[in-house]
Amino acid sequence: MPPRAVQPRKAVPPRKPKIATVAQERLITATEISRRAYEIYEARGNAGGGPLDDWLRAERELSDSAGA
Repeated sequence: MPPRAVQPRKAVPPRKPKIATVAQERLITATEISRRAYEIYEARGNAGGGPLDDWLRAERELSDSAGA
C-alpha cells in the first residue's frame, strides 16, 4: 500500500470570548459596578437588602445605560 497523503489542517479563526457585561464594545468594570452598588446601598439608608442584590441591580443598570 502506498503511504497516505497528509491533508493540511484548515486555519481556525480565534473565538471571541463571551462576556455578560459587554455594552457597545465597552466593558463595564467591577469598580464601576461596585461604586453603583454602594450608591444603591446608601440610597436605602444603609439598611436591609443584600450585597448580591445591590451588585446585580447595579450591573443591570449600567448595562442598560450603556445600551446593551
